[in-house]
Amino acid sequence: MFSTGFKYFFGVTVLSVVALIMSLALFEKLALVGVTISFLIAVGALLAGLSAFTNDGTTRDANTSTSELVTQSMWPLISAIGVVFLGLGLVTSSVVFFGGIVVLLAAISEWMVQAWSERASTDLTHNTAARKRLLNPIEFPVLAAVGLGVIIFAFSRIMLTVDKSTGAILFIVAGALVLVAGSLFAIKPNMKRSVGAAICVLGALGIVAGGVAGAVSGERDELVEAAAERHFSHPECGPEESKYFDKLAEGTLSLRSAVSATVVYQDGELFANVQGVNTPQKSITVARSNPTNIIFRNATEGEFRLVAHLGGDKVTEGESEEKSHANETCTQLVAPGAEQSLTLNVSKPSSAENVYYLYIAGAEDKKIEMVVP
Repeated sequence: MFSTGFKYFFGVTVLSVVALIMSLALFEKLALVGVTISFLIAVGALLAGLSAFTNDGTTRDANTSTSELVTQSMWPLISAIGVVFLGLGLVTSSVVFFGGIVVLLAAISEWMVQAWSERASTDLTHNTAARKRLLNPIEFPVLAAVGLGVIIFAFSRIMLTVDKSTGAILFIVAGALVLVAGSLFAIKPNMKRSVGAAICVLGALGIVAGGVAGAVSGERDELVEAAAERHFSHPECGPEESKYFDKLAEGTLSLRSAVSATVVYQDGELFANVQGVNTPQKSITVARSNPTNIIFRNATEGEFRLVAHLGGDKVTEGESEEKSHANETCTQLVAPGAEQSLTLNVSKPSSAENVYYLYIAGAEDKKIEMVVP
């Protein structure tokens, strides 16, 4: 007679073959679907063969009680899911592939330890305790980290969906609920574990459900607009004030160490004060492939920004804005008497093709040459 496990896995294999045949008839592009179902057929056939060979892990001798020590295991199923992820990752993305590797290694490790513990002794209680003693110190921190990560990610989806005022209210409500639950646990320390677990599970499920709903709804309109227009993701180095880049512009600095030069714009002239050199300089040396800190001080009436041109010819009208952002970086608008820092990291030396210099936005003739050896 065939074992129960063999019947289940054989049925899954047959249904997978039928699904593959139907997919061949119905779908024109079969790359992803075909690979997935093919792996499912292979895994189902392998598990069916193992079930038939081992008789579901039970002994054929009716006089022995070894089969009573073998408990049900979900790790074969998890291992099969990991194998499916590996197949999907081959045709989708490396993230799915490496995720499948992690799932497969974790499932095999758990499966091996469970098989070892079931043969540790003839006492089922002792075997269960041996498995817990070995794996619980690893399982609990990992599960806690994964659960916390899921809750944080779900809560972030909620915050990105609702508007700012509603988000503040949600923070207050969530904090109040946590305070109430913590107070309840403190007042009644003898509360049934099932009640406490139910409160925690309901709270987590509520946050996860809200996160799923927020992910389906998408980000609020202002965030979608900011992503489309790349707000805050690149410096806007023109002489005019930028709505986003110049918001809350800095005016004072705490950075005073490891500064290569202090660039000053005073009386319509741009010059650099270099440590160890008494006279103002119109040229500075910048180390290659190392961060270089420069302080810009505005000593002229009006707000100005310092722009660093980092190689190549200056972008002319008609060329892409992306190229302009790649070739230049700058400070925010600096008020009279204020300072800001600018950090540069130049990877190529100065040459005819790579010209580096500092200038004032709106007054391009005010320049300081940067020499990169």
